[in-house]
Amino acid sequence: MLLSVLDRLREEGVGKVVVVDNGARWPVETDLAALFGDWVEIVSMGGNMGSAHGFVVAFETAIRTGKPFVWILDDDNRPKPGCLAALQAAYAEEAERTPPALLAVVAMRAEHATGDVSAKQLMTRWDSFSGFHIADIVSKIAHRLPGRRKAQPHRVTLGITHFGGMFFHRSLVDSIGLPRRDFFMYGDDTEFTWRITCKGGRIVQVPEALVEDLEGSFQQTSHVRNRFIGALLSDSDFRTYYSVRNLAYFESRFRRRQPAMFALNRRLYFAILHRYARRLGRMDRYRFIRESMDEGLRGQLGPNDRYPLG
Repeated sequence: MLLSVLDRLREEGVGKVVVVDNGARWPVETDLAALFGDWVEIVSMGGNMGSAHGFVVAFETAIRTGKPFVWILDDDNRPKPGCLAALQAAYAEEAERTPPALLAVVAMRAEHATGDVSAKQLMTRWDSFSGFHIADIVSKIAHRLPGRRKAQPHRVTLGITHFGGMFFHRSLVDSIGLPRRDFFMYGDDTEFTWRITCKGGRIVQVPEALVEDLEGSFQQTSHVRNRFIGALLSDSDFRTYYSVRNLAYFESRFRRRQPAMFALNRRLYFAILHRYARRLGRMDRYRFIRESMDEGLRGQLGPNDRYPLG
């Protein structure tokens, strides 16, 4: 997948690529040097240090290249032809009303290109718990009604977004700092991009700039009825633990205004999750999710010895 992505980046006219070898089991530096020469700079971590740490190193190294703009991609994020040009054009337009130090544009991930902006990319209401808020129940039901028309893709200002496909000027890092290593896995992009929004900046999704995911996201729940069932049916303790723990931390530290409302949404979330767990015979999974979220609420971040990297 990485080689396919790099071939496309060369076609797109990218000036320099930084690849972080976060414990890969193949000779990354030797193979990439043979194929791409010094166009690709490889940073070896000496082992798997977690994706959050890897992204921090990638940011630091990209800034040191001296290039003015940075484009973040995962190893399975292959841009569609013309993606970079579309991002550059959109950035130039948006920079006319937003300072470069507080602006980012992001490509549309192909698995989300349904006409609506993915709920994963939009900021949830204040005092939501795991993305759930009692005030959203009616709108979520209406969203699932048959015959509902899909909105046509257009540029949307987001509250948060993922790293994959994100394009920005290096001055953004000077303004808001680097991502946080202590998220270890998952959610570091949420916290980092929230800083842009929190400072009055803008994140703009560009629908004409498309990125395809060569490997589907484990968090995609299009095949299940709702997020509760999706959480309960996941069999990966590692992924579930870090994703739900870090989200609980983020929401409780940065998106809570009214403690009583946050507590209500938390109780309702667990009540609904408990009901589905009993119906599906997944009570062990319910307890695991609840314990993981409780650790996030207590502020426990970083790697957990119970769920080590493979």
